[in-house]
Amino acid sequence: MSTTKASLGTLFLMLSLATPALAQEAAAPRQPTTDKTKERWAKSQGGRFGFEVDVLSSSYQKQVVEARPGPDDVTLEESDRLGVTITAVAQYKVFAGLHLDAEMPFVYGNVSGLQRTDLFGKPFWSEADHNHFFFGNPTFGLHYAGNALPNLALFGGMSMTVPLHPHPSSRLEVAAVANFPARAYFDAQRVLLGHWALRARIGTEIHFGKVLFLTHDVASQIFMPTREGDFTKTVIEQGNEIEFRPFGSFGIGMRLQAAFPLSSSNSAQLAAEPFINWEPLVKGSFARVGALVALDDDLGFGLNQGKVATIRVALGSKW
Repeated sequence: MSTTKASLGTLFLMLSLATPALAQEAAAPRQPTTDKTKERWAKSQGGRFGFEVDVLSSSYQKQVVEARPGPDDVTLEESDRLGVTITAVAQYKVFAGLHLDAEMPFVYGNVSGLQRTDLFGKPFWSEADHNHFFFGNPTFGLHYAGNALPNLALFGGMSMTVPLHPHPSSRLEVAAVANFPARAYFDAQRVLLGHWALRARIGTEIHFGKVLFLTHDVASQIFMPTREGDFTKTVIEQGNEIEFRPFGSFGIGMRLQAAFPLSSSNSAQLAAEPFINWEPLVKGSFARVGALVALDDDLGFGLNQGKVATIRVALGSKW
């Protein structure tokens, strides 16, 4: 009997010691969800900061026959253009799905020879040799982004561009025009001087198994001039991207876009951009390298002399 009582006493003692420990473990809160367990696969969501670099270099030589024949009735027309735009781009989540947007371009242009450019219906030409560095037009905006389905995100918002150079000098405008066609008429608010710009944009982001990613967006921009004698311009932008990520964060893809400058004789400008991309699903650094090639007139075909083929690089981080 004494042995039985001793065994029962030992069991009760063990249970009494174990009960507080079990209660403490049960009362302990679950591990909180952190950024490491979240997935921000949609680029329109969360915080992002980075730099977008566009480099456009083009040149051509053309023989021009003079109207009056003579010993020197043929002249050689030459033109060279180098445009480099580095744009700081930020996206900050305020609350829920509301985000603040901001961008600031830093622009360099170097041109020589004859330059002809259609600034959305306003012809521009120059024969002077210029090189100049300047600050482009800053843009500020708001957009809302949310998930309609786990694999479908929707976004939409508006932005305003402030003209830092309401009355640009001829030297400054030539340097800006060197960069104007670099994105095949997309994001022209960065370098179109002497204009306020209002932009509205909506779009979708879709993924299939976190391997195939699709993006579609459409935007409308209105440019309001700050100089007398100029006129209001309107451009519609439509972009589509498909990206395949077979190895996690690494992807390859293609962008197809079309710009419709409603105030220009060029009713549509098409362009394509093959690219490689590094974009983690969670927070971290991202990088993208692509080559944007204009496909049709006026800016294409991009691989021909004097046409638009732009190297595009984006580097940054998201959180």
